[in-house]
Amino acid sequence: MLRIVLYILIVLLTLPVFAQNKTGSKKYSQDAVIDAKYGITIYKNLNMMLGSDTVRNINGYAVNGFVKDFYITGQLLHKGFYLEGQLKSYRNLFPSGVVERNFRTIDTKKSKMDIYYKDGTLKSKITYINSEAQSWEDYYPSGILEFIEMYDKNIQHYIEKANYFEDGSPENTLVLENKKKLIYTQTYFHANGEVKKVGQMKYLKTEFDYQNIGTWIEFDDAGKAIKEIKYASGAIQSETAL
Repeated sequence: MLRIVLYILIVLLTLPVFAQNKTGSKKYSQDAVIDAKYGITIYKNLNMMLGSDTVRNINGYAVNGFVKDFYITGQLLHKGFYLEGQLKSYRNLFPSGVVERNFRTIDTKKSKMDIYYKDGTLKSKITYINSEAQSWEDYYPSGILEFIEMYDKNIQHYIEKANYFEDGSPENTLVLENKKKLIYTQTYFHANGEVKKVGQMKYLKTEFDYQNIGTWIEFDDAGKAIKEIKYASGAIQSETAL
């Protein structure tokens, strides 16, 4: 008898974390699905556009059509469109009703996802080609751009890449200057906005890597040039104080 009572207690205690009814809908506790850093990621492995092969089933069959999941408090957590048990598009929500992320399929290869902070401020904006990110933008909670990277249509090399300080000023930038030769200008900045270091880089297709080339100049935080560095095949050939 004691064993039966203990079993019932265990079942009751686990119900708030996860439950599923006959319609395929599930219920989750807030703590079980929301990560403080990454948000609601429990549906990532069901996303067919990102290369996942995990399948959602109900009664032994792959789910098709729209499915909703809820928090145990009754608020909507997730609404997704499933095809053969995998997600083609979906939207997750915080308990407040604010959208946490919105993923949608554009065509057979392209898809987009927007991710938000709890107050609705845009956190990340991503465009995928097949399962690879072609462009990615991250934002500070203030709404200021923190990071951006953009690849060519074949996702082989950067078109642009940059990081920004919290005030919106650039921390470093990588800009494609010569599309044919794949020559870039790389610039690093001091926190006060003055250039810290600048020079050129070349993308090597055969090595899938970027190398410093030519002459780079370093500056102090007052904008004065303090060092000249010369590169050849990615290696430093000489350094000269200015």
